[in-house]
Amino acid sequence: MPEAIRGEAFGPPPLTVRLDLQLAGRPVTLTREVVHRERDQALGEIRRPLRVVPPVEVAVAPAVLLLPRPAQAAGRVRVRLRSHAPGPVAGTLRAEPDCPGVATVTQPFAIGEARGESVSELLLPACPGRERIGWRLSAESEGRRYGEALPLIEHPHVRPRSWPQPAAVTAPAFPLALPDGLGRIGYVVGALDQVPEVLAAVGIPVERLGPAALETGDLGGYAAIVIGPRAYETEPALARANPRLLDYARAGGLLLVQYQQYPYFNGDFAPFPLTLARPHDRVTDESSPVRLLAPEHPVFTRPNRLGEADWEGWVQERALYLPHTFDPAYRPLLALRDPGEPEQLGGLLVAPVGAGTYVYTGLALFRQLPAGVPGAVRLFVNLLALGGPPDPS
Repeated sequence: MPEAIRGEAFGPPPLTVRLDLQLAGRPVTLTREVVHRERDQALGEIRRPLRVVPPVEVAVAPAVLLLPRPAQAAGRVRVRLRSHAPGPVAGTLRAEPDCPGVATVTQPFAIGEARGESVSELLLPACPGRERIGWRLSAESEGRRYGEALPLIEHPHVRPRSWPQPAAVTAPAFPLALPDGLGRIGYVVGALDQVPEVLAAVGIPVERLGPAALETGDLGGYAAIVIGPRAYETEPALARANPRLLDYARAGGLLLVQYQQYPYFNGDFAPFPLTLARPHDRVTDESSPVRLLAPEHPVFTRPNRLGEADWEGWVQERALYLPHTFDPAYRPLLALRDPGEPEQLGGLLVAPVGAGTYVYTGLALFRQLPAGVPGAVRLFVNLLALGGPPDPS
């Protein structure tokens, strides 16, 4: 990075114009960015920066490809090619691994019209003997390679900006056991929630529950129902259907609630009292120590026995919106703390409810699973395995 732009919010504009003037006999130099100016009937004059784009953009999803062992030795990604060329474009799509024992994956592509798109699927294998493999994807055409996407970040209050995204995939390979005979999993999607896609990727498809299913559907057929992060704010039907969900748990189901904010706590939606401090308790150090309060509890042993390595590699934070106080009906399973702070016991609470089980967790699983953190995936699978009558241990 050039020293002159280090620390700047954005890189220099791709095209500028320099004006050399004489004012009162003294030379003055002005530099201005070249922009496109247009008029909008509602908004008035709009200025857009000039964008310099490659002939072909390459975007890949997912960026993290989970390869649980022993079930999956390879995984599929979707590659979207977007052409900016004035005519047809053809070439070779390449996925190059950082593992010497794995060959580059190639596939021809053709975009038959100017500024068109194409979507392909690639099968990417794991790296034998390694826990992680990285892939760099590119489109090769007319002797040149292109390997990034340029999504446009555009909002009314900021100028549009391109955000270069390298076409890259990280694929962690890790041991994962799934519960025998795991039944149907219902899921109420929360805010910016990618957990259902991750669960499906490791072999646990979920059924998304919308307002009709929550308020009038038959919930008894689900082995577990998962509430996504902040779903009590984003799905209005959830509050109305909460009595039905508690009845489902009392009848033998597993109700697993991920982190919620003040509306959940103030609404008394949990079966037993929970309170939240102001400001709320959280553990911000993602590598902070974790102490198991019941090491042999099924959450930590079945079907995956968790160890110290499962708490490594977490991203951004450990937990947030941790209950400050909780009813004795809840059993705390974890003690979490930031350095120099007292332990927090509300990170993972399990309570028997009738013939079933209620779980509240403030662990930032919604961040960990999309980031491909193996230990978090293994923990989530163990939580789902609690479905059925509560375990006496």
